[in-house]
Amino acid sequence: MKLSQIATIVPLVIVAIGLIGWILTVRNDVTSTVDQINDIRAETEIRDEQISDLSVRIGELEKNLAIADDQMRTIMGEHEVIGEMFDQLGEIQPAGERREYGGYGK
Repeated sequence: MKLSQIATIVPLVIVAIGLIGWILTVRNDVTSTVDQINDIRAETEIRDEQISDLSVRIGELEKNLAIADDQMRTIMGEHEVIGEMFDQLGEIQPAGERREYGGYGK
């Protein structure tokens, strides 16, 4: 082999080795990135399930709060009627009764 052929082939071999190394590095980086993306997707799905569960629980709490509020309004309305009955009868309110009846929601 002539020196000129060796001078041509050696740089090509060095470039080929560098190119193979670069391709393997890029492939490894892409594989790692894909694995990380899959992990993020799995975490996102878990978070979506948790958010869905919390939404259902919040809906139940809102419903229970609305029921409690309705019951409170009913009780306060009954207290107002009882207070009016005491006033009409000229009766003194029962012992221990210190609240004023009525005026709820005003």
